[in-house]
Amino acid sequence: MSDTLALMHSFVGPPSPESLRRVSGFDRAQLGDALSELAVDPDARRELEAHWDETRESTRWAPLLAALSDYVRRERASVDAPIPIWDDLDDLGTEGRLLYYYLFALELETLKAHYDLVGVPPDVRRATLAALASHGKTHLLKHASAGVDAGWWMLLILRGVLIQVESLKFHALHLGVGVLSPQPWLAQDEAARRGEGFRVGDAHLGVHIPARADLSDEALDRTFARAREVVAQVWPVPTRRIATCQSWMMDDRLVQALGEESRIVRFQRRFELLEPYADDVENVLYFVFGVRDVDPAQLQPRSRLQRFIKEVLVAGGAWHSRIGWLDMS
Repeated sequence: MSDTLALMHSFVGPPSPESLRRVSGFDRAQLGDALSELAVDPDARRELEAHWDETRESTRWAPLLAALSDYVRRERASVDAPIPIWDDLDDLGTEGRLLYYYLFALELETLKAHYDLVGVPPDVRRATLAALASHGKTHLLKHASAGVDAGWWMLLILRGVLIQVESLKFHALHLGVGVLSPQPWLAQDEAARRGEGFRVGDAHLGVHIPARADLSDEALDRTFARAREVVAQVWPVPTRRIATCQSWMMDDRLVQALGEESRIVRFQRRFELLEPYADDVENVLYFVFGVRDVDPAQLQPRSRLQRFIKEVLVAGGAWHSRIGWLDMS
């Protein structure tokens, strides 16, 4: 975890004096107001408020929090800014476990001002801000403690480049730029043949599936219809734009286990699957079984889906992280 801290400091750089003053001057009443607006779990809120004074006065945590605040403001609305994917800091004590809650509360008003500027509708704003509480719920289920699961994901939200519309999250990017751009992508000649929207550098949307998402046909119909309206307002581009989803859910063998009427399979069918794919055992183990680095033979499946995935992996097969695309113009 000390390596993660060093990586974070190296990435965001030193904090500005203004940001250090902002952290030290953010009092418990302001924190409480922000956490209340963000619908943070009451138990987590009590712990956050109890530890805030020591965090904002800490020579270890206050400078990091201030530097992250600078980074979020500096890169707000920048779709090509590098995206850091760090381990969570639970092993470094209470302040590390609660860090992303504090950052989100600290930057809530500037994020809302950005939403006003670009015209994020109220329903989309509420759904996007609810991600903090949702990631907190996931952390609680996993670790039985307050924290933010995959806290680095909050940086995308705070920068204003990721929003939630109805059931799904949409991330603005340029194709081929950054670690969240779909990979492996089409060969250059095939991308050129398909034209606008498929070429490296074209405006693009990543589609992400939140925990506990409603993937019913009705919910997804509403989601994509609403997303086309919202994206055109918030991230307007003069060109064709496609959206891609790259996920363990896009492996086309899932129909063998779940059948054509499965919600996951019907979600998958909305996309045209591309031939290039990556083998991705790590994510299917994590998102389906909640484990990492486990011998597949030791898995204890409790559903048809889990049994099928275990069979594929135990037989020596790999799980496929496929890329599916659809038009968002």
